[in-house]
Parts: sequence; structure tokens; C-alpha cells
Amino acid sequence: MVMIISTMEPQVSNGPTSNTSNGPSSNNRNCPSPMQTGAATDDSKTNLIVNYLPQNMTQEEFRSLFGSIGEIESCKLVRDKITGQSLGYGFVNYIDPKDAEKAINTLNGLRLQTKTIKASVYFFCFSLL
Repeated sequence: MVMIISTMEPQVSNGPTSNTSNGPSSNNRNCPSPMQTGAATDDSKTNLIVNYLPQNMTQEEFRSLFGSIGEIESCKLVRDKITGQSLGYGFVNYIDPKDAEKAINTLNGLRLQTKTIKASVYFFCFSLL
């Protein structure tokens, strides 16, 4: 029997900690990056993670901001399942890798209210046991 276990663990932030992350980062699981493994495909370059979003940002505002760069396949602003409050990060998947790159170049470092957002390529690492 083969079991697939995700190495991604839920992260909840209840204020400042020694870790400066706001949500998961693009590679915080000691997984090799696609560049290190030579497995960087166009698909892996279309998925972005966006950190440090304002907590009052809506799904529609998030989609509109990143949709202004190019055509989006999907996007998700991550919220607490119980309270519905934004956790301050989200994911965007573009159709075209060039749009994803343009979004990073254009929106990474953008100041929104009191936050400076961080947009970077996101890839998922998992282990087989």
C-alpha cells in the first residue's frame, strides 16, 4: 500500500512571532525547488502565493488586483474556517506563465493599506512513504 502524505501543515498566526512569515512561504519544507531538481515546468511557474495581504481584503478585490495583470485560472484568498477572517495570504494560478512573472514583477512589494505584499512562485512538495 502506498500512502501519500502532504508535508504542508496548517499555519495559524496569532500575532508577531520569531518567524516573520504570514502564511506558508514558497518553500519552507526543505523541499528542493523546481530549479534545483530541473523539474521547472510552465505549470509550476503559473502558481503564485501572495503573503501579507490586508485582513479586510475581499476575494473580489484579490481577484481584481491580480486579474488586472492577466487571465487567472483560479485564485483563493485563505480564510479562517470558523471566523471567516482573512489569514492574510492567498494563491493565484495564471493561465500564462508570463502573466505570473509579470504579476510578481508588478505587484511584489506593493503597499496595500498598512501591508507590503509579497508575491512569489509557489510549488507543492509531498513525500511518498
